[in-house]
Amino acid sequence: MKPILILGLGNLLQGDDGVGCRVAQELEKRTLSDTIQVIDGGTPGIGLLNLLEGHQRAMIIDAAEMGMIPGEFKRLSAEDVLRAGAAQRISLHHTGITDTLALARELRIPLPEIVFFGVQPALIDWADGLSPQVQAAIPHVIDAILSEIGQAGEVPPAHR
Repeated sequence: MKPILILGLGNLLQGDDGVGCRVAQELEKRTLSDTIQVIDGGTPGIGLLNLLEGHQRAMIIDAAEMGMIPGEFKRLSAEDVLRAGAAQRISLHHTGITDTLALARELRIPLPEIVFFGVQPALIDWADGLSPQVQAAIPHVIDAILSEIGQAGEVPPAHR
């Protein structure tokens, strides 16, 4: 198993909800270190635990309702996601990341170090493409992920 996982989540048929999958697809086209595994994870629900198993670090990318401008994104730790999830659901999926992390904690399932990149959607509806704002954010999200794992330059200041 490769120590670093980059996991894109979402539904490609639900407009901007597919942003995590699109980021993973773009990263799969690049030559990355042999220590990095990129997965388009779709909407795994509780199966997220199986995808995380055996990794030291995980970067998870998903559409997230955060009250931001569409296309803006935010880097969150697993603790940030758990805290936010206590007040509101960040992930757009029924069994979201918050639920999965909370279950893992309760069951004492070891998890990797997790960094979550939430991208504010513009449109979540039946559509097979991303909104222009979210599509334009993909290169910036990729830069942030690669910077996080030491594979690229600096993160653009507007997206820290």
